[in-house]
Amino acid sequence: MIICCHSEITRQWDDQELADKLTLLPPDLQQAALRKRQWLDKQLTIAGKILLTEVLKNLGSKLALTHLKYNTHKRPYFGGAIDFNISHSGTRVICCGTDKGKIGVDIEQIKTISLSDYPDYFTKNEWDYINGHKDKLAGFCNLWTRKEAVLKAIGTGFHTPLSSVDVVANSIEYDNIAYHIQPLYIAPGYPCHIASTVKDGVKLMTIEL
Repeated sequence: MIICCHSEITRQWDDQELADKLTLLPPDLQQAALRKRQWLDKQLTIAGKILLTEVLKNLGSKLALTHLKYNTHKRPYFGGAIDFNISHSGTRVICCGTDKGKIGVDIEQIKTISLSDYPDYFTKNEWDYINGHKDKLAGFCNLWTRKEAVLKAIGTGFHTPLSSVDVVANSIEYDNIAYHIQPLYIAPGYPCHIASTVKDGVKLMTIEL
């Protein structure tokens, strides 16, 4: 089972609320969150780590945030059977985890952009999909979240050229490993996808913070 926990930041926490939530994080993660300049970025960063503890709990794991490590591409991991990924955009944050294989998740708030700025990020097949979509911006964001989820599951993120993976299909292969892509319906205007090496069911929970 893939466990996904989602939250929305609807307001700025007062000083006491911020202090209380920071106590749920180890000192290094507290400092990393406090280095964010905008209050929303601070809270989304803190919320993502709190959601991770909920994911671990639901997976029956005894791992804690103090066990976090980072690979050469600065992707956090635990080094054991549990893999997870966190994404946030706009006012929403999501964390997904699994005890089977690798996982990546991406959520994006749909915003007006110039599609002409992204010619090198997609394959021809993907551009055909976007241009054939009744809402080109929605088609773009749909593929973008799929692509980021796959690259995050691979573990390299933007260190791998985005045009090197084609994510129109629901399953792709990269370096002889299959990645399965699934949509998550979080909220209107927020396309979200997960990519995992093991095709599994998803339990999605909303956590109030």
